[in-house]
Amino acid sequence: MRTTRRIAMLAGMMLCIASPAYADDRADMEKFMADYLERWNAHDAAAITSRFYRLDGNHPWSTEAGMRTEFDRLKSQGYTTSDIHGIVGCTLGPDTGQVELRFTRLTSDGGFMPPKDRTSLYKLRKFEDGWRVTSLGALPAGTRMECPSN
Repeated sequence: MRTTRRIAMLAGMMLCIASPAYADDRADMEKFMADYLERWNAHDAAAITSRFYRLDGNHPWSTEAGMRTEFDRLKSQGYTTSDIHGIVGCTLGPDTGQVELRFTRLTSDGGFMPPKDRTSLYKLRKFEDGWRVTSLGALPAGTRMECPSN
């Protein structure tokens, strides 16, 4: 019993020691994604693909042309900008994390693109030149990301 308590105390101390660094990473990831969303709402395909994305595989948004195609597709459906409801970061390790974005896609007629409430999950990795998005996807309605280290 005493050994179990020591292990629990040690684990708690290690978590406290690690928390400030993870808190800094979480804040950095959230700031990074807020900057990304500024560029997204400006439809800035060049900045998004050069400063924010380092997508795994052959994702169509990996290139400026692919990103422009996506913005053109959205605009053809009346899309203008995204109204952001929340940005929550989560560290997964020393150089990895994920960010949950909650948003509504607004349209030029003052409405929104259904579904109104959307959630995307972005996987991030820290490279020598900073945080980059390595993958992204939608979360089903009503779900929240799992965040083991926060």
